[in-house]
Amino acid sequence: MKLFPEKLAGQLAERVNAIYLVAGPELLLVEEACDAIRRAARSADVSERVVIDADGRFDWSQFGAASDNLSLFATRRLIELRLPGGKPGREGGAALREWAAGQHDDVLLIKCQAWEMASEKTAWFRDVEKAGVFVPCWSIKPHRLPGWIRARLRSRGVGADDAVAAFLADRLEGNLLAAAQEVERLALLYGRDSQLNLAQLKEAVADSARFDAFRLVELVMTGQAGASVRCIRGLDDGATPMPLIVGALSRELMQVEAFQTLSRQMPASKALETLKVWPSRRQGLETAAGRLGPERVRNALAQLSDLDRMSKSNQRDEFWLNLERLCVDLAGRPNRLVA
Repeated sequence: MKLFPEKLAGQLAERVNAIYLVAGPELLLVEEACDAIRRAARSADVSERVVIDADGRFDWSQFGAASDNLSLFATRRLIELRLPGGKPGREGGAALREWAAGQHDDVLLIKCQAWEMASEKTAWFRDVEKAGVFVPCWSIKPHRLPGWIRARLRSRGVGADDAVAAFLADRLEGNLLAAAQEVERLALLYGRDSQLNLAQLKEAVADSARFDAFRLVELVMTGQAGASVRCIRGLDDGATPMPLIVGALSRELMQVEAFQTLSRQMPASKALETLKVWPSRRQGLETAAGRLGPERVRNALAQLSDLDRMSKSNQRDEFWLNLERLCVDLAGRPNRLVA
């Protein structure tokens, strides 16, 4: 049975199935679906949990042994099979088909963060879906994101109209984790049984966005060197996780680099569509790509790799100093190579 994430809670309230396959590229939805299944399993007296990590070198006989072994405490178990690549291979597929065909007191949760539509045509997938529940966790499409945000706010006791949801969706640009975090913050700020209007939202967003990593990316890409430095110092004062900043800048520069490559092969508008750039960001990304130049972007990405290593070591002061230098250079005058 195929069941989208928003319908999972209703199914779990009725009963806990023998098999769940949670798969897709949207990490937030995958994690929340798995958490819901774990909670429901505990409520159904599935009190023991066994976690199996099945990477590319996994010996599938271990899965068979784990499923055949009796529980240490003679209780039902949740066997959580983590399949990061989403492809069990021939041996793994046979093991999963065998499980799906059998009778088990235990519950099997298969978690896949990498997933392709082609996997849904395989024999092992068909048998698992027939015997259990498949929860596909695809990215939320842009036209559906405002509705997702409104529902999320409503579940936290906060009412919001279409304008509020559209404003948040446009600002967060498909980043579901950031959207979920913003919803939690707004729920804490305004409390349950509140009705949020656009003026309140803009004030709240302005307060939180002043020194956040997304704001830094915006300032760098639009060439605001002085404001970038002030933003970086605010991030430092606010103890913002360094890897978060590196990740935000890296993602933006990699998208700029991809656009620069594609736009040499096709019209810019087609390149932006191919990269699935949100409409509100297209002009800014195209302008940044022209201002920076390919070699400058490559050099900046190399420096971000160095910053990533610093962020995971004890080089805190050096990290912030080098981040300032990089961002000032990127936000500076066009066509100057990163030193």
